[in-house]
Amino acid sequence: MPFKIYVDSRFRQDTGGAQSDCEFSIELPQPLKVTGRAFVDTCVVPNTFYTIRANDNDRIHVAETVSGTVHYRIATIAQGQYNVQTLKDAMVGALNTGRNIPLQYTVTYLTDENKLEIGTLDQAATFNIYSKRYLELNPDVWNNAASSQNQITPSRLMDAGLITGYSAATNLLQGNALNPITAPEMPNLQPYHQLFLRSSLGDGFSAIGPDGSSDIIRRITMTVKSNDIQVDNHGLPYDSVPVTGTREISSLSFRLTDVHGVTVNTNGHHISFSIIFIEEGE
Repeated sequence: MPFKIYVDSRFRQDTGGAQSDCEFSIELPQPLKVTGRAFVDTCVVPNTFYTIRANDNDRIHVAETVSGTVHYRIATIAQGQYNVQTLKDAMVGALNTGRNIPLQYTVTYLTDENKLEIGTLDQAATFNIYSKRYLELNPDVWNNAASSQNQITPSRLMDAGLITGYSAATNLLQGNALNPITAPEMPNLQPYHQLFLRSSLGDGFSAIGPDGSSDIIRRITMTVKSNDIQVDNHGLPYDSVPVTGTREISSLSFRLTDVHGVTVNTNGHHISFSIIFIEEGE
């Protein structure tokens, strides 16, 4: 007959290691022998993630030309949750911190277009915004000119373009005081569109993730606003993980990650879900 395990990250195993609400282990009261298939039932995940996350998506790649000299630098947006107005203000702070042009940058929210626009008050200088896509396609253009501390890895960019709207442009974006740069896309303030629940239970090749991983047991689609609760109950019996032979389980480990396999952070709020084991033929 089917057997169900209820999992709540608040009741994670105390191993003395780096356990969190998004990376944890549970210990069963007694070993459990399972066979057949297992699938994850309804997942409850708080959307308490940061819009901008330090060392993940917090960077604007900019080059400033002053008196014929080009200065390459990375402007870092402070970590936190944002709406479009507070994001605009945070971008202003980031661009003006450590700038090489004498006069300030400006960031304007274009209400009718729902886009952000970066400009400058300095008529003697020009600047370039390197979009996320441009950096992915042309990493050497940046790396050959930027200093050693500003080097980038195209497969793991920390650019903020997906949030700010400066993401998909394949050309170099150039602006000055008379010609501000309007973002090619609208800002996207949803921290994540999808998350992946990974587990030692899924250690096989019944599912292959977008990053090539084989331990995913559930994809969770995020549809609620920040600080609301995502209740994801799309799981069906065929969305399951096969259990090869008969396994004896005394503990299970879990990780909630983004599409790149990086563990996410609910900032102190727990996640919960259940796992149903069904023998073949049931």
